[in-house]
Amino acid sequence: MASSNSNLARNRLIVVLIALISVIPFSLAWYLAKHSDMVQNQPKSNYGHLITPAKPLDYAELLQTPVTAAETLTEIKGHWVMVQIATGAVCDETCATTAQKTGRLRLMLNKELSRVRRLLLFAAPADAAAARELAQRDPTLLMAGLSDALRQRLQEAAGAPPSEGAVLLLDPFANLMMWYEPGFDPYGLLHDLKRLLKNSQIG
Repeated sequence: MASSNSNLARNRLIVVLIALISVIPFSLAWYLAKHSDMVQNQPKSNYGHLITPAKPLDYAELLQTPVTAAETLTEIKGHWVMVQIATGAVCDETCATTAQKTGRLRLMLNKELSRVRRLLLFAAPADAAAARELAQRDPTLLMAGLSDALRQRLQEAAGAPPSEGAVLLLDPFANLMMWYEPGFDPYGLLHDLKRLLKNSQIG
């Protein structure tokens, strides 16, 4: 008789546990839906603005107006790319500061730096002499022109016109993944990029 009661108690416990396992996730989801501020106020795991869904670009758009030698510019294909904008014909002080940040950041990737490229897009026809001088100072900075169509696509992805000092992150399939406002924290971008490189086998 005692054994029968023990089995009955155990069976009841199993039924209760199964019920709890079934109910708890739905109850938690309902509670979080009613108290969404609890989720929204959690610290972000990334420092940049995530572009969702990722915005696909065409490499042809990025390569159609090379400033860097065309054969060198094709290095962006199949790599992670940090893209910045020069709103004029030359890379001004803000542009140069941003380029210095991304240049140092790339070096800090150590053995992963070969997976990452940097691209400067000129919104106006680039001043040839200034571009040559910049290439001599910073040979890993690739340069191209920014067409009106591409500018519009970047604006749609970021939700704002691409500005001097901002950086956009492109994956090896030419999808825009994230963007960073002017004055961004380079260590934040480094954190995001390291995580992407660690979790991705592409590029």
